[in-house]
Amino acid sequence: MKRTLPILNRVVVKIGSSSLCGSDHKIQAEQIHELTSQVAALTKQNIEVVLVTSGAIAAGIGYLKENNASLENHQAAAAIGQPILMRYFQEHFQTYGHHTAQLLLTHDDFQARRRYLSARNTINYLLSNQIIPIINENDSVSTEEIRFSDNDYLGALCTNLVSADLFIILSNIDGIADKNPLEYPDARIFNQLTLPELERLKDQFSNTEVNGMGRGGITTKLEAPFMAARYGIPSIIANSRMENILPRLIGGEILGTYVEPEPSQLNSWKAYIAHALRPKAVITIDAGAANALKQNKASLLASGIISIEGNFSRGDGVRCCLSDGTEVLRGIVEYNREEISKIAGLRSDEIENILGYRHRRGVIHRENMVIV
Repeated sequence: MKRTLPILNRVVVKIGSSSLCGSDHKIQAEQIHELTSQVAALTKQNIEVVLVTSGAIAAGIGYLKENNASLENHQAAAAIGQPILMRYFQEHFQTYGHHTAQLLLTHDDFQARRRYLSARNTINYLLSNQIIPIINENDSVSTEEIRFSDNDYLGALCTNLVSADLFIILSNIDGIADKNPLEYPDARIFNQLTLPELERLKDQFSNTEVNGMGRGGITTKLEAPFMAARYGIPSIIANSRMENILPRLIGGEILGTYVEPEPSQLNSWKAYIAHALRPKAVITIDAGAANALKQNKASLLASGIISIEGNFSRGDGVRCCLSDGTEVLRGIVEYNREEISKIAGLRSDEIENILGYRHRRGVIHRENMVIV
């Protein structure tokens, strides 16, 4: 019996630190060689591959006098490790006749629409020239405010960025299980999950669980495919150490956990708002406005706003919540903080008298929001 996959023209493969490093947390050249040979096998099937990889910090940490968890230490280790990691990939891919290119991204690159589109255009151009893009977080400059929680999250964002047909997460676990398989040998691996099933599992795991070398662990193994599923892109979470894992997955062999995509997926712009745009503030809205937004696909009007918290400008992302803190939507505002503080609770025909003007698209237009 084979797993049914969509027609695959482009695949994002995320390779975790545990897939590249040994028990001593040092890069294993033989493991990189094995994975590059498998990627090369996929390209022979005319499948474009975008790699999202961890491992820079692991490659560089041994060159520093101290090995601690400080941000500065990780930034320095990443600066040392990035060229080492890329040298490994470049050398091994060249044995199969492939060239590689490196893209280092931060969350800001996904938040700034112009940079987001620039990154997408660069990747598309590289692929059109048969160059394999290798994407990593720019850890040497990332701060706590702009860094990704884990490269699984970065990989999920990249599936939408490059319009992938499949997202593969290679790690040190055999798939998503009913409990942490690294701690419980009797954990049951799921062959397939729907989005509601995955959401229920997300609630069972705490954010404090980690898998040893990555920043995210079990939690991001659930969040990343959840994001991809909302983009309409299926995911497979599998063990990188399994023999010839990538060609076997592409061939439809039932390995790891397959996460079904959502039929009514978000389009590229809505996906950007939902996951790439980082909210800068919170707008509290009343229950009537929340119901209208959910049921009628309406825009958010000033009359439904109770209060605001945080500073923002026109064009920034915000979260809209009920008074009890329940998030209703994320969207891009048409007014800045000062303007909204003056017009909150007012009818649309009253706004011009207060501000001297009004935007006819409301406070957040329905095209620029995503219901949570």
